[in-house]
Amino acid sequence: MLIRGAAPIKSAPADPTRQSLDDVQPVGFWPLAAISGQMHTAARIAVVCCIAALALCGFAGSAAAVDAPAAGQFIVELEPNGDANVVFTDEFDLTDAEDRAVFEDAQSNAELRAAAAQRFRGEMQFVSDEASADLDRELRVGEVTVETAVDGETGIVAYQFRWENLARIEGDRLVLSEPFSTYDSLDRELVVIAPEGEALTSVSPRPERLGEEAATWPGLTQFGERFEVVATGANGSAAAETTADLDPVSHSPANADTYGGAPIALGVAVLLLGSLLVGRER
Repeated sequence: MLIRGAAPIKSAPADPTRQSLDDVQPVGFWPLAAISGQMHTAARIAVVCCIAALALCGFAGSAAAVDAPAAGQFIVELEPNGDANVVFTDEFDLTDAEDRAVFEDAQSNAELRAAAAQRFRGEMQFVSDEASADLDRELRVGEVTVETAVDGETGIVAYQFRWENLARIEGDRLVLSEPFSTYDSLDRELVVIAPEGEALTSVSPRPERLGEEAATWPGLTQFGERFEVVATGANGSAAAETTADLDPVSHSPANADTYGGAPIALGVAVLLLGSLLVGRER
C-alpha cells in the first residue's frame, strides 16, 4: 500500500491454491482485487511495496512514480476526542469486464469481503504503527466492515472503520497531521470533515474545495510535513477563510445518505478511498 523510493522487494512464496499474480503488476490497497486474483485497471499505474500484500499474495514490485490519481476517496470525519470515522471507497468501472468481475465477486461473496476487511485492517494498522512510533499516542484501527453499492455504471466498495487517536488535542484545538504528513501525498481525493458543531480554522496545504466544516484535496496533492488541519469549537477561532477561487464544499453527516446499504460520509458528490500514501517516509 505504501509506495516508497525503495529497491524491489522479493516476493513471498506463492500460494499454490491461488491464481498466480506473477504476470501482473502488484496492486496496493485493493485487497478485493488481490484476493480474487483479479487486477483493478486503475491500479496498474502503481507498483506497490506492501508487506501484507506481499506476504499473502506472493507478488513483487519496486517503487515507482504514480502519475495519475486513483478513483475513490479517503473520507475522515473527526470527533472531538481525536478519533475519526473513516470511509475508504474504491470505484470499479462496470463497463469493463475485468472490473465488473472483481466487483461482482465482492458484491456476492461475504467471505471475500470479510477477507478483504481483515487485510485492509492489517495494512491500515501497519501505517498507524509506523506513525505511532514518533508520537505520544497510539493510533489504533477498529473493526473494518466492507459494503458494496452501485451508482449507474460504477461499482463502489466502501471500507469503513474507526481510527482511534488519529488527531491530537491541543486545548480547544483538534489537530490532524499524522500519518498524512509523514508521506508525500495520497493517491486519491482526501476529504476531512470537522466534528459536529466545530469548524475548520486552519488548513494546509491549500485545499481544492473548502467549507466551514469540510475540506478536500485531489489525489496526488503534495502533503509532506506541511499537512495540517485544525478544527475548533463554536467558541474558538474564526473559521478558515473560503477564498473566491476555491470551490465551496458541504457535507452530510455520516450515515445520512445510503447507497445500497453502504453509508457514505460525504455530500461532495458521488465521488465515492494501492498505494494509500505515496512518496517517501520522513
